[in-house]
Amino acid sequence: MDYGYRNDGCFRNVFRSFVCAALSLLLGMHVYTYFWGPNQETLEGDFSDVKYVVVQLTRGLSEVNRKHERLQNEMERISSVLPAVAAAAGRAKEALVDPVMRMRNCRQMGDMSDYDRQLPDYALESAGARILDTGDTMEHIIYESPVGWALYMLTAFLCRECTGANAMIRPGTLPGECWAFKGSRGEAIIRLLGTVKISGISIEHIPPHISPTREISSAPRLIQVEGLDSRVDPYPHDYGSFEYDRDGKPIQYFEVMYPSNKGHNLMRVRVLTNWGHPVYTCVYRIRVHGDLVSPPRTSISDDDMRIENE
Repeated sequence: MDYGYRNDGCFRNVFRSFVCAALSLLLGMHVYTYFWGPNQETLEGDFSDVKYVVVQLTRGLSEVNRKHERLQNEMERISSVLPAVAAAAGRAKEALVDPVMRMRNCRQMGDMSDYDRQLPDYALESAGARILDTGDTMEHIIYESPVGWALYMLTAFLCRECTGANAMIRPGTLPGECWAFKGSRGEAIIRLLGTVKISGISIEHIPPHISPTREISSAPRLIQVEGLDSRVDPYPHDYGSFEYDRDGKPIQYFEVMYPSNKGHNLMRVRVLTNWGHPVYTCVYRIRVHGDLVSPPRTSISDDDMRIENE
């Protein structure tokens, strides 16, 4: 790196030449005065003055040399520090840019994950959808006493509807707000808002970074969807099977593989496998999308537990 201080060598050479010439002149005058000078006192005074000037110039040259050496050492130190300063500036720039990029990426990911939320959900409980039956699926509950276990078994025997399954048609998807059932296989029949020509479903699970265990092996993996004309329909329409990717987005949209020409008011969701959890499976949210063929009834029916739709 050239900082423009190389011209000092030329200045020093000129100065040295001047000093040498002055000393040579002084020496010549001294010799002349010693042998041929008529007034030695006057010449000796002039000689002393010249000698004093030369000594001062010599001291000045020495001071200039010392300052030059200090300046050169300082420039070398600055040159050695510059790479570290440049690296620190680069890290500071990255520290300032990365949060902005992360916020931008988070907004983009949020927009992508909210894509299916722009579609109507016909399995939303607050809109009138209900869980009608969970078959032989056993809800996963940690009992605090034998009495609680006995009460649960009695309730499960008298009522096949699993109240915990309502969580998968509700908006809340915080950790633990899910339908947890024993094992890796389970099913539920959902009465939709009305008769719907189903075109797709969305499956939602919490991401690993907000899971208390930092993993989501209890997430459903393979899910089958069927359309029913009644609870005991012997020939349900198979809309297809879908695999939830635990490494993908929390909300994943699946277009049905085998669309139906008619709409269905009942839909059965079968969880066939999970991602490896040996004890239970958690289903956080199921959304059903499509076109509403007929609006929901406004009358109450005890057979299918319809409620008045506001």
